[in-house]
Amino acid sequence: MKKKACVFMIVFVCTACFCAPAFALMVGLSTEKLTRDAELVVTGYVEDTVSQWTPDKKAITTTAVISVEQIIKGVSVRQKIEVVRMGGQVGDLVMAVSDEASLKKGEKVLLFLSRENELSGGSACKIEGRAQGKYAIGEDGIARKRGFSVDAVNEQMDNTIHIEKLTEKIRKYIDEK
Repeated sequence: MKKKACVFMIVFVCTACFCAPAFALMVGLSTEKLTRDAELVVTGYVEDTVSQWTPDKKAITTTAVISVEQIIKGVSVRQKIEVVRMGGQVGDLVMAVSDEASLKKGEKVLLFLSRENELSGGSACKIEGRAQGKYAIGEDGIARKRGFSVDAVNEQMDNTIHIEKLTEKIRKYIDEK
């Protein structure tokens, strides 16, 4: 009987440790740093998302199609941009990556983007600063960051800001280059 209890306890502890949600603790990035590091800053709508296995079947990636409304920094000849990230759902299996920004169909966003080479070979973009490089824009015009924790509050971080003010700050940092 003790052997069964011991095996049960080991399985329980392993399950609790590996299945419990984990959250990323990140160094806070300022709007200035995100602007300077990004090749492209856009606003737009998430038109669609598709999750699939990587070719080696070891991970799941999600590609979102962004219908570009406005280009704030950089140049894009396409009105639709693909953004790829680690994580997603294929069938009943979910791979969650706590410091990645999720993109939901129909959501209006402002994204700090750079070319993604590892997952897409350069054919798609990645969100610069991971979850910190995405703002969800509400119907009230407020741009909000969510889904991550930072190790210390950075006064230069803009977590909740009106989209017009945020766009103005980004343009100011571009002009200062």
